[in-house]
Amino acid sequence: LQIAGGFIVVVGYAMVLRMMGVKYLMPFFFLGFLAGGYLDFSLLAFGGVGVIIALIYIQLNPQWRKAEPAASTAPSAPALDQLDD
Repeated sequence: LQIAGGFIVVVGYAMVLRMMGVKYLMPFFFLGFLAGGYLDFSLLAFGGVGVIIALIYIQLNPQWRKAEPAASTAPSAPALDQLDD
């Protein structure tokens, strides 16, 4: 169990080090450190706030939006033509 606990810490550090190279995530990285220094939140609270911020970011960022298919009035398959008759 002690080895597994140490492994989780190592994976966490590796994720942070990998994230430091991504330029568009740097504001979140520094914001997290500032919030951690000034706020008296538990790790669970920081995780919840992080999930909420991530969901808002994904919803507002056009890079993560899916392209909506164009609406058409014509049937897309011959089987649909038979149903309309």
